[in-house]
Amino acid sequence: MEKCVNHPDRETSYLCMKHNTYLCEECLKCRDPNIYCKFRSSCPIWFLSKRKEGLDTEEKNLESASCNNHRVTFPPDDEEILVSDGMTLEELESELEPETKAAHDQSF
Repeated sequence: MEKCVNHPDRETSYLCMKHNTYLCEECLKCRDPNIYCKFRSSCPIWFLSKRKEGLDTEEKNLESASCNNHRVTFPPDDEEILVSDGMTLEELESELEPETKAAHDQSF
């Protein structure tokens, strides 16, 4: 283990291969995030700093996917409601107006 470039009293194993410097967990952030780095695809500092900032694309994609709404139309009156991904039938029924719910129940 080596010493952090900013905190010589701390040991760390996080190496910036571009600058050949070691960073502790407190300092763990890419120094040049907007400049090309040939090591970026395998750089743990890059990925950990992005995750720490909440910018991880996988997490953002999961968050946006969980917020998708779908328009559902109920016959015979063609009443439309928005249904979120992951919504249960019980939650859906609680949002329906009484007439629509009665018509929906009769169709089954």
